[in-house]
Amino acid sequence: MSDLLLSPHPGATRPTPTSPVAAAVRAPGVGRLLVLSLVARAPEAVLGLLFILRVRDLGGSYALGGAVAAAGALGLAAGAPLLGRAIDRRGQSLVLTASVLVAATAMVLAGLVPDGTSPLALLPLAVVAGAAQPPVAACLRTLFRRMLPDADTRHAALAVEASLQELSFMIGPLVFVSLIAAHDPALGLIASGAALLLATLAFAGSRESRTMPALRNGESRGGALRSTAIRTLLAVGVGVGATFGAAEVSITAAAEHAEHAGAVGPLLAAYCIGSLTAGLLTAARGAWPRPIRALTLLLAASAVGHALLAAAAPNLWALGGALVLAGAAVAPLFAVIYGLTGELAAKGTTTEAYTWLGSGIFGGAALGSALGGVLITTVSVPSAFALAAVTTAIAAAVVWGAAGTLRAPAATETPQAARVTVRAGAGQSIA
Repeated sequence: MSDLLLSPHPGATRPTPTSPVAAAVRAPGVGRLLVLSLVARAPEAVLGLLFILRVRDLGGSYALGGAVAAAGALGLAAGAPLLGRAIDRRGQSLVLTASVLVAATAMVLAGLVPDGTSPLALLPLAVVAGAAQPPVAACLRTLFRRMLPDADTRHAALAVEASLQELSFMIGPLVFVSLIAAHDPALGLIASGAALLLATLAFAGSRESRTMPALRNGESRGGALRSTAIRTLLAVGVGVGATFGAAEVSITAAAEHAEHAGAVGPLLAAYCIGSLTAGLLTAARGAWPRPIRALTLLLAASAVGHALLAAAAPNLWALGGALVLAGAAVAPLFAVIYGLTGELAAKGTTTEAYTWLGSGIFGGAALGSALGGVLITTVSVPSAFALAAVTTAIAAAVVWGAAGTLRAPAATETPQAARVTVRAGAGQSIA
């Protein structure tokens, strides 16, 4: 009764608070663009494996297949920042459309190469397909900053996107490799190229992408890496990527050493399930009030989780449980990194900054996989899992030690960015 008497509108009911996740998903265009981006990035997740299978289909060795896949990976790592910068300067729709036409054509041509052709013919096609992969994920995160001005809602969208990305990485291999390429490697490349083309064109043709403003003359001189903050986050991305690379090769080796090679899929799924679940749970809590401190703590938690894998490695059941725990830090970690990247990028370089981060993670994964393979061969599987823990711990140390660099450019700092600015110096309080 007292509430009714004190209310300026006694007959009105109080609005029910909307959770950040609900607000993000219900925002116009967000759900549609999220689905399109997940479909568009699924072929990228299996591109290397598809080229390996196609090389084998043409009579090539696994060594040659690995070389072709590596060439495609190098093309992807080198091309993504260039495409990101072009998008910042020319707009999303034009660059996405042009790049996907090139990438999809290269993938389809790789599938149409006649039997009897030298597998070496796939090498340039792999490079082109990798270098021209449209950076749809980076474009989506850039659009979130425009579509979702509220910090809590934007964090929820980034956390949901990071979580659902795990589904994309699981569904991509299932559809394009297990169901298609395993029976016909050529058809796997053609189908993945078609999916990439259709999803990217739909994304690029959306009103949100078409109306995203391009850079004005004089802005963004020097590119995204002129920002010390982005260079710091790039170093963190390399460390996190190395963790994933070392963990992935270690999971495969652990299953083989236990003489249960078929367990690789379920073990990787356990890793993804931990990430997916934790990401969705943290999405509901809103933005971290101290994101840099949160990033440090999440990296430390990831290091502990991956250290548990070394102890659990001899027993696949224990390893599966530990993988759920280790994966639980992944999506929340990426949500914070993506949020900081968007806040701290210099004006007019947001898309390029996201692509540099992706290239750093991708390159780190390749490095972690290579070093993990050496440790598995020369030492043991647990030592490779330990490497995954060490690289994450190094990333945490980088954030703690370089906290003073994680501040927005003074000329372009926004109210949201001001909240994540920190005082220089390791060990000082983080705001």
